[in-house]
Amino acid sequence: MAQEEDEKRKFILLLRSPTEGGIDQYHKTLESGGYNPVSVPVLKFNFINIDEYSDRLSNLTSYHSIVFTSQQAVKATQEVIQSWKEGKQSELAKSLTCYVVGKATSNTERDESEERPILFPCSNIRKDTIIERLCSKGIPVEELNVYETVHRDEITDEIKRLVNKYGKPFAVVFFSPSGVQALKKNNLLEILRTSKIVALGPSTHSELEKESMEIFGTAEKPDPQSLIEVIRK
Repeated sequence: MAQEEDEKRKFILLLRSPTEGGIDQYHKTLESGGYNPVSVPVLKFNFINIDEYSDRLSNLTSYHSIVFTSQQAVKATQEVIQSWKEGKQSELAKSLTCYVVGKATSNTERDESEERPILFPCSNIRKDTIIERLCSKGIPVEELNVYETVHRDEITDEIKRLVNKYGKPFAVVFFSPSGVQALKKNNLLEILRTSKIVALGPSTHSELEKESMEIFGTAEKPDPQSLIEVIRK
């Protein structure tokens, strides 16, 4: 019965990883609006340089602080810390000053005499924005690639299976420029071109334009409410 109800709802394809544990707010919001959302991850992440990252975290006093701009960088840090003995974990917790991307990062407080760099664990395809912003304030940054981002080849079979099950998506939501390129690589853009194409954010919008995709709308904010407002237009 539940499957029959899903098939009656308008199928929304979300090109993202579903929430791990707890309530997926995107699914909850769209389902309450009468849609059938299905999330399909387009990327996967592999940890790299973990031994070197462990060495740097072990010498964290060499750094002013550490800045995170992604969940995967946090997970890489957890991977390192969980391999340590409990005493060493406690020492790091006491001395670790963390910043996350946003106003707190750009307004990092430092003594003018501070010379230690900020440690920046990142992806192999990270953007230069955060480094340029911090360096423009005279704050040195030492980056280390701790994970690599790669396309999931399995996405082709997964999307074709969903189309066979639910029909052409009522809407396809792109969450990142990487998602656009992943579908292009797997020759899936043409299959989905006739659905309502929705972008989250200006960079994703621009990437879709480069591929000559007709964009139905772009969410003003990267949140479920903004997304459903666009889809309902």
